[in-house]
Amino acid sequence: MSALPQPPVGPPGIWSFPQPKPSQLSNGIELRTYQLPGQQVVSAHLVLDVPLNAEPRDLEGVATMCTRTLDEGTLTHSGEEFPELLETEGAGFGVEVTLAGLQAVLDVPVSHLERALELFAEAVTEPALADDDVNRHVQLRLAEIEQAAANSAQTASTVFRGTVFAADGRAARMNGGEPETVARITPESVRDFYRRHVGPAGATLILAGDFTEDPTERAERAFGGWVNPDQQRIAYRPPAPGPTRALVVDRPGAVQADVRLGGLGIDRRDPRWPAITVASYAMGGAFLSRLNAVLREDLGYTYGVRMNFSPMRDSGFFAVQGSFRTEVVVDAVRRARELIDTSAQPFTDAEVTDAVAYFTGVSPLSYATADGVAGQAGLQTLLGLSDDYVDRNLALLRNVTPESAAEAYASLVRPHDLTLVVVGDAAAVAEPLRGLGFDNLDVVTR
Repeated sequence: MSALPQPPVGPPGIWSFPQPKPSQLSNGIELRTYQLPGQQVVSAHLVLDVPLNAEPRDLEGVATMCTRTLDEGTLTHSGEEFPELLETEGAGFGVEVTLAGLQAVLDVPVSHLERALELFAEAVTEPALADDDVNRHVQLRLAEIEQAAANSAQTASTVFRGTVFAADGRAARMNGGEPETVARITPESVRDFYRRHVGPAGATLILAGDFTEDPTERAERAFGGWVNPDQQRIAYRPPAPGPTRALVVDRPGAVQADVRLGGLGIDRRDPRWPAITVASYAMGGAFLSRLNAVLREDLGYTYGVRMNFSPMRDSGFFAVQGSFRTEVVVDAVRRARELIDTSAQPFTDAEVTDAVAYFTGVSPLSYATADGVAGQAGLQTLLGLSDDYVDRNLALLRNVTPESAAEAYASLVRPHDLTLVVVGDAAAVAEPLRGLGFDNLDVVTR
């Protein structure tokens, strides 16, 4: 049997991120509606302009406790009744807490949107914030912190962020609060935080899905009557950098160590962002990127190592990160520092082409669902980015060259002026790391 001829395959067309229909509710809430044909599950994001620096310093974590308790019952429906009502509508409720602000999230079949949107609004506008629920979430958060502290990878990430940023800034501490501040949170403090900061002023409601009719009236019925005369809006405070340091968090007898090597980065509004996205992918974002090819594939030091640039609303940070066997961790740090120095081995055309192809190819998949579109729209709102940000960024990515990638990379990555955090056996690694030039290395216990 002869094979059938294959049809010709042409190049893909240029994809664009969906654009919203903007409007405003009667109480000032901005509404962004994304009409997405075929998306029968609607995603709703209520973006609240409440940065974490609005929290009192001694009660950090209160914003997280407040948002996590929103769906634990309302003034109209009890804590047992409310989740059953959501479940009846096939709806899921979630929250997202970032330094830049808060989000409440609803996912529901479009056929159940009317009632589910009412319940969504009820959770946000009239939560019970009952004593038992708040106290339970405080205990859950304390257990969560304890569990994270037992994980060396999470410890490395937490300590690294607390080292890269100035110690007196909110960015240096966990979004969900530290043990000593979470333990102070009371139901009264949660209700006070809600009263002072959660309200319609500065809020944006994002709706994404296949709507058979304009959902503006539904949104107005659900949220248009929400008022909070006591609401106070607090401006976002950009993070300040901390001093360059080297730390070993001691885990006596540990057979592996978690490493973070990096420093201060940039945000998405920086003109270098497209170029550094490409450069960091070539260095440590792909399976056969430079770091992984040597430290994993050639030497077998790790299951995986990567370089991540993590942008924030303003500024950001980056890190080479991975887990290594204790006996090779010092050599891994030495080689990583050599590999991230591109002065003798600039980025190539092939590396840039592969990185651009990845990012332009993955975007349509990332935003193929209503949840993906609404999530990106919520992020853009919190970060002050325009509705056409994704398209503009992709266009700039396509124009990145090896030269522009190298220029952006060299301006941010200075291999011998980086913060180092290692979570591992200090007796085995501290002195050899000092021998690599980390003369200011300190050993700490947690």
